[in-house]
Amino acid sequence: MNGVKKIEILDRAYAVNDGVWSRGNYASARFENEIDRQPFSSEYIRTITMCLHISGRCNLKCKYCFGVECGDDLTFDEVRKFIEHVTVLYPRADRYIVDMSGAGEPLLRLDLILKIAEYCCELSDKYVREFLPTLVTNGTLLSADTVKKLQSAGVLFGVSLDGAKNDNDRNRIFADGSGSYDIVRSNIEAIEHKDYVGIATTYTDKSALLDGFLSSVELVPTVSMKPVRSNGEAFDAEMICAEYDRLVRYVLDKHIDGETKFIFALINGDDYFGKFLKRVACGISVYGRCDAGVGRFALAPDRNIYCCPAAIGNVDCKVGDLENGIRQSKVDKMWRALNNWACSGCYARSACGGECKIVSYNKFGELDKIDDNICIIKRRLFALSVYYCDCLSERNAEQYNWLKDTALKAESYYMRDEKLIDAVLLSNGDYTFTQLKKIKDNDIDEFEKIYSRLKGG
Repeated sequence: MNGVKKIEILDRAYAVNDGVWSRGNYASARFENEIDRQPFSSEYIRTITMCLHISGRCNLKCKYCFGVECGDDLTFDEVRKFIEHVTVLYPRADRYIVDMSGAGEPLLRLDLILKIAEYCCELSDKYVREFLPTLVTNGTLLSADTVKKLQSAGVLFGVSLDGAKNDNDRNRIFADGSGSYDIVRSNIEAIEHKDYVGIATTYTDKSALLDGFLSSVELVPTVSMKPVRSNGEAFDAEMICAEYDRLVRYVLDKHIDGETKFIFALINGDDYFGKFLKRVACGISVYGRCDAGVGRFALAPDRNIYCCPAAIGNVDCKVGDLENGIRQSKVDKMWRALNNWACSGCYARSACGGECKIVSYNKFGELDKIDDNICIIKRRLFALSVYYCDCLSERNAEQYNWLKDTALKAESYYMRDEKLIDAVLLSNGDYTFTQLKKIKDNDIDEFEKIYSRLKGG
């Protein structure tokens, strides 16, 4: 970045010089370790995500659906073979996520989900690492019995709900055109244990973000909001930015007053703004756009392996197949595409990483173009994150420290749990990984007693 750039955000102005923001000293454009310039090594990737399209069918007809027809449903043996392929490439990762969301409705194959979850427990005990089964459901089939089965099996699940009723029912509809909001909300309200349940919201430029967020945070402790995946159609990024301004002002005012429920909901999951805020609060830089094809792989029902779920059907994004596994040359290609050099000099680059590879490909037919609308939103979110930290640190230092601590804890969720692993190894077979993890999650004091005893304390 050359010279000083003035950034105005809400009621404040900042001078940004070579990536450093005034009133906060936030380094926002420089990469201290540009590891993507080095040859690919699996040691760089600590969290591995394996995406499964276990169902190409769905009982909704969402207007913005990006699902594609790509063959028959997968079998358990095929899923197991895929997981083996990926694990061989990354035998020493900190964590493995098995995402069963797919392009259809996963709960249409509940029996397979439970079988995969059981297999994840076996792998966790074998590798002494967490293999976490996850999924996002449209929520229409989320009966009390199904919730009990999922939670008993250790499946972490989220529910798609696009904010308030009007916004949700504009796009998330049944085949007859009726909205899904009422039945999904009713199913969420009936869940007894919601601590690990989140809502995933997809928004458009017609969405009322604050209203939708407040509606969702009444139901669950975690809310993640993302823009609809670009399909080449134009949308009004400035309208979305204005909605974010309203949302951030509201959440910040509540936080300054000591009410943390709202900001916790955003930083506890995969929310777009929440991710930027965590990176600013913790001083974290990302090494590239995303992990597609280097730490994230998707098995499609056509038995091909793609770099991510959004890439299914794109031949240039195919990195292998079920029979032969993942091709190292394809991973190397994806590694070289980590950074989008069109982003050079952008003040949000180190927190953003650049445009999603697949959005670039779907819109332009290339991995290295950018969608200006998405860039407008991301730059706004980064600036709002700096603004949030700046205002909070001035007006409530105690809560600012809480924000940094809570953000670090949220980020550590993806890191190796050294104490848990140590306890398993010290037990010499008396405890499995899944047994001790369950104890630690449910009763930390009991876990500490066990660990102290194993250490000879």
